[in-house]
Amino acid sequence: MTVAALVAALAYVGLASGRGAGHVPAIWWANSALASAMLLDRRRRWMQLLAAGYVGNVFGHLVFHDPLWEVFTLSAIDTIETAIAAFGVGYALGRRVDLTRQPQLLRFVGFAVLLAPLVASVLASIALHLVTKSPLTVSVRWFPASALGMAIVVPVILGLARQETRELFAPGHLGNTLLYLLMIAAATTAIFTGADFPWLFLIFPPLLFLVVRLGLSGGMLGCCVVAAIGTHFTVAVKGGPFSQLLDPSLENRILLLQLFLATAVLSVSVVAIVLADLKRANAAAGASEAKYRDLASSMEALATVDPLTGAANRRQFDRVIQAEWQRAHRLRAPLTLLLLDVDRFKAFNDLYGHLEGDNCLSSIARIALETTRRSSDTVARLGGEEFAVILPGTPEQGAVEMAERLRKAVLDMKTTHQGNSHGVVTVSVGCATVVPRDGESSTEMMAAADAALYAAKAAGRNCVKAGTEGLGNRE
Repeated sequence: MTVAALVAALAYVGLASGRGAGHVPAIWWANSALASAMLLDRRRRWMQLLAAGYVGNVFGHLVFHDPLWEVFTLSAIDTIETAIAAFGVGYALGRRVDLTRQPQLLRFVGFAVLLAPLVASVLASIALHLVTKSPLTVSVRWFPASALGMAIVVPVILGLARQETRELFAPGHLGNTLLYLLMIAAATTAIFTGADFPWLFLIFPPLLFLVVRLGLSGGMLGCCVVAAIGTHFTVAVKGGPFSQLLDPSLENRILLLQLFLATAVLSVSVVAIVLADLKRANAAAGASEAKYRDLASSMEALATVDPLTGAANRRQFDRVIQAEWQRAHRLRAPLTLLLLDVDRFKAFNDLYGHLEGDNCLSSIARIALETTRRSSDTVARLGGEEFAVILPGTPEQGAVEMAERLRKAVLDMKTTHQGNSHGVVTVSVGCATVVPRDGESSTEMMAAADAALYAAKAAGRNCVKAGTEGLGNRE
């Protein structure tokens, strides 16, 4: 019902604005509004909408007391035009019609702006010629009005249905939007109240400014304003730039108005497409840059992680141990290093295979990562079956307790290892805790931890030893 009323009202406006010119207006609004409604209908009730549009066209024509055969025939032709436009565009592009994309715009122009009005024009010419013997050139006047209606109205309505365009009329942007449209209306009024034809070109700067600010739908909305005001002055007032023609008949004035509007629509479309492509290119470049940064960050993270165990690799260990050594030296705080070695791991690989060996190392690394829960602690795989744990700010007693928890957790895995005297997988741990002093380096702490690890292995393995060998006098 709503669609039928809208089409009837627009048909009446179109016919009224073309009175005196064979009821052929500068722009035929009704078909384009109906096509827009069909393209926006998510439930695809297109046949019902076409029926409602036909009824609306019939009522719009009946107001002018046209012959009934003409009313029903021309309304049917209008319905055919709308169907060609909607089906030609909608079935190919689905529900994501975006006329700022060149392929979609070209399809829209091909079906809605050119093919549909052309077919309707030819059918109308034939029908009128057969009944009223009117010349077949009627299509020359019918085509521009329908084509302009499709070219101007459909982009506006489709654009207003998009979120980014609706935001132009949100409370925060409504003032600026209305100001831009008022600027177009004032410029158009000033131009069409004058009598000099050359002033027509002055409409293009504010119209293109509108495109820059509001996009394709905003530019087409500006074209609607220009068309409405231009039609009023051309038809009703009978003044303006087109009144200076040698033959200022209404048909000629409307034809020139249509050519002017077609130029405006073409200009707006070209500029809008270029700007939309630039905007998409900038967005794509930004997205690519973000992906590159994420990829670079991921690659940097991968470069510091041991791929088998998920612990830090030797490169990351060297970086962290130096940084923590310098920090501990600056703060005069203790720094602890634990070295863990899987007991008789070569025998484990020989007995159970390298795949089980990898699983064993992954399990030990997971235990170490779960046991050292502070963000400042670092678990690293130094190579083979040897791991290291860096514990900033941890005194020797706390370090030994941590090492014992690690040793016991590995023992509690109860992973069978017949090549080990304990019958299960175990680790030996060497611990070194220092407060760095001037002239010392982290290599001395590593040597002390390694010596402690050697002592743990010499003591029968599966134990923890702490030592400060190689660190000098600690008094």
